[in-house]
Amino acid sequence: MNIVVIGAGGIGAYYGMILHEVGCGITFVARGENLVYLKENKLKMTHPNYIIEDKINTLSIEELTALNPENFDAVIIATKAMSTQSISKSLASWIEKSSSSKIPYYISLQNGVENEDVMCEYYPRDFVIGGLTRLIVSHTVELGHVHCSGEVQTLVGALNHTNENNVFLEKLKTTLDKTQTTTFICENIKLELWNKLIINNGVNAICALIEEESGPLLENEKTAKLIYELMREAALASNAVGVNLSQADADKMFELMKTFQSVKPSMWVDTQNNRDLELDEICGVVIKNCEKQGIDAPYTRTIATILEYTYNRKRTKLV
Repeated sequence: MNIVVIGAGGIGAYYGMILHEVGCGITFVARGENLVYLKENKLKMTHPNYIIEDKINTLSIEELTALNPENFDAVIIATKAMSTQSISKSLASWIEKSSSSKIPYYISLQNGVENEDVMCEYYPRDFVIGGLTRLIVSHTVELGHVHCSGEVQTLVGALNHTNENNVFLEKLKTTLDKTQTTTFICENIKLELWNKLIINNGVNAICALIEEESGPLLENEKTAKLIYELMREAALASNAVGVNLSQADADKMFELMKTFQSVKPSMWVDTQNNRDLELDEICGVVIKNCEKQGIDAPYTRTIATILEYTYNRKRTKLV
C-alpha cells in the first residue's frame, strides 16, 4: 500500500514507521523545521520492544498536492484537530486532479469526535474513515526522534459502509496485523470516538493543569473524583449527537482508565513545548453539547477555563 501520513509528530511518525517496516510506501507530509529536517535526515522511532530508523520521503502539503492522487491508497491525518479543516480543503482540491473515481481513502487518527464531520464537508463521505489509537504513549523527544510505548491498539471504521471501503479496511487491517499492534474494524466508529473522548476529557486537561501524570491523580481519592465527573460530563454530552452514552458507560471507562499505565497526556506535553492546545476539540465539545441539552458541564468548564487562562498568561510572559 502507498500511504501518505500528514503529521510526523508522535502518532504520525509511529504509524508511518511501522507501516514502512512492513513494506508500505510511506510519504510524510510535514511543515516547519520538521519538514526541513526530514527532507535531509533519517527519522528514528523508538519503542521499548523495537527501534525503526530510516530516511522517509517527506513533502510539504503543497508538494503533495502537485502529485497525482491516484498513486496513493490512503491518507492518514495525524495532526492536531485544529488543522483538519485546512488540510481537508487542500485535499479537496487535490483529488479534483484524479481522472478516475480512484482517490485515496482519508483516515483520521486524531483526538476529538468532530474531525470526520469536517472531513466530509470537503471529501466524499464513502472515502472518509474514522479512527483512533489507544494504549499508546508517543511523544517527540527531539527533532527526528519519536519515542513510543504501550501495546498499541488501532480502531478504524467507515462512516458509510460500502463493499468497497469494507474491502479497503480489511486490507488495511491485514497490513497493520503484520506490525506489533492490534487492529479492530468497528461497525460504529462514532461510538468508539466518543468513548475515547470520555477518557480524553477525563485526564488530558487536568493533567496539564496540575502537571501530573494520570496514575497519581487516579490514585488520589479527591482528584479521582474530579476525573470521574469530567468523564461523566463527556458521556452526557454524547446524547446531543445521538451517540447516547450513559453514566454506566462513563463508569466503565473510568474503571478501564484505572487499569491503564500512567500516562503523560498530550496537553501537558503541549504546554511544555508552547504549542496550541486542543481545548476546544476536547473540552469545548463537551461543554457545547451539554449546553445543547440545556445542562452545564461545570467540571469540564472549570478545568478548561483555568488551564486556558493560566497557559495564555504564561505564553504572554514568554513573548
